[in-house]
Amino acid sequence: MREWAARVTRDWPALEVVERGGWRFGVAEGVTKRANSALLMDPDADPAEVTSFYRERGMTPCAQIWPGEEEADARLAAHGYAMVEPTSVLVRESRERPDAPGVTTVSDTPGADWRSPAPEGADAIARILGRTTALYATAPDGTGRGCAVLSGRSAAVCAMVTVPRARRRGVASAILADLMAAAHDKGADDVYLCVVTENTSARRLYERFGFTERSRYHNRVLG
Repeated sequence: MREWAARVTRDWPALEVVERGGWRFGVAEGVTKRANSALLMDPDADPAEVTSFYRERGMTPCAQIWPGEEEADARLAAHGYAMVEPTSVLVRESRERPDAPGVTTVSDTPGADWRSPAPEGADAIARILGRTTALYATAPDGTGRGCAVLSGRSAAVCAMVTVPRARRRGVASAILADLMAAAHDKGADDVYLCVVTENTSARRLYERFGFTERSRYHNRVLG
């Protein structure tokens, strides 16, 4: 498994992992493709294994493809797998503690307030993040939330949500700054995140904080 694929998988872990037929399969109650997709372990792995594994579980077959896996990508395409959600891995180069407004509540556990901005799927997300060491940020009045998964000097920002009524009011900026500052205080000064490439508003936000693209991947989905 390639370096960034392994890192992203570590920080957003599936609830169940099965390795067979040259693939590493993740299952997490259908919450996000990232935790419910196959990762390539053997360059010659057969796409039919992906189809079989997820069909057996009544799930949509999905594979995550990274740079250098072009041959496997072509085989998946030949089996009818469509490319969806090209995603950028963005890294913040600066190791300095960001200026943070301190308006969000940051804790070690996801409480009811953390779940409230987007309750659908929140419990499953909490179970995924519960397999990591994480910080949970909640904006005032239930207007947004976010998370930073900690792994040594590394932090992965994820699960960012802003409710529609609060968008373009600086909620996401405050959550991101407070999360990164809290992670920095825990010893994590290397920050990265994953964002769908076509999400231009989110990319603009992250670029303002100094994030630049380091890698990318896309999903191949059947049906």
